[in-house]
Amino acid sequence: MLSPTSHLLSTLLLAAPSYTSPIVPRQAADYIFSGDAPYGIDTTTLSSVLTCPNGNPSSTTKAVLLVHGTGSTGSESWGQGYIPALTSAGYTPCYIDLPNRAMGDMQLSSSYIAYNLHAVSALAGNPVAVMGHSQANPDINWALHFWPSTHAVTSMYIGLSPDFSGVGLPGISDLCDLGPNGELELCQPSLWQQAAGSHYYSAFAASSHASQIPTTVIWSLTDEVVVPPPLNAALPGADVIAVQELCPGRITDHLSMVIDSAGYALALDALGHGGKASLARVAPRIGSVCTRLAAPGMDVTVPATIKDALDAVVKGIILTTPKTKAEPPVMAYAL
Repeated sequence: MLSPTSHLLSTLLLAAPSYTSPIVPRQAADYIFSGDAPYGIDTTTLSSVLTCPNGNPSSTTKAVLLVHGTGSTGSESWGQGYIPALTSAGYTPCYIDLPNRAMGDMQLSSSYIAYNLHAVSALAGNPVAVMGHSQANPDINWALHFWPSTHAVTSMYIGLSPDFSGVGLPGISDLCDLGPNGELELCQPSLWQQAAGSHYYSAFAASSHASQIPTTVIWSLTDEVVVPPPLNAALPGADVIAVQELCPGRITDHLSMVIDSAGYALALDALGHGGKASLARVAPRIGSVCTRLAAPGMDVTVPATIKDALDAVVKGIILTTPKTKAEPPVMAYAL
């Protein structure tokens, strides 16, 4: 008799599409399992956000699903950084483009993540590793918690510069309209949710907020966005490592983490060791790791590109989800 995990993987393999080109539309499977939250989005839409730029993973490749943060896209965050670097290291990376540059309801972003963890695992025929930057991290952990079927198809999780506890007003005030007393008045939905003390984070904490699978969190003491960084990096059950523990005195800001040499060295070590990075294993290479800004094969202009795009969102040049006067309500399944 098959174990529950084996049965789930067998089901996914039978549903896996056979396309290999990243530009060929994929057949949309349901990936609906008992005990999971409802996606709240149709499967055609859920499947449409996935791109595997080097072709779909297979049973002979090691698949990694990359999830971007607020105001960005998959190609902007990963296209000239982790995608070429991971490809050179023998992995097959895929990414998702969260709708409206991840400015919409984070709970719906988690629906896309949960669905596509199943989709990439089905393509690969094996559990997939997932990696996220910034807002992607609470999105991912929310998906892992409220769609427990993802545990069987996700081998490990690596988080870069997360905001697991909420961002203080200085971190988001430039992105919102403020009232006469400096209070938040109009924000995009995900910005309301990322604010410290939001209903979203209250639900997060009430749901036994902790790592769901083998997890490494990589963060920076000099992160100027997810303030305070140590509190936002904390995730019970995870291995939590600051890049300054590997490279003392290193200055890595929030957007630079997507190309940071020290961050990538720790992430790559985690990928090769069941989701658990080790300073001791990476330390012998500090001479080459800590003297570089970007990891080998990564474009140093990526953070500037993301910042320019985010500035364009703020100025209204790039349109996303409209600003609202209040945070989206917490989904019934999370109450």
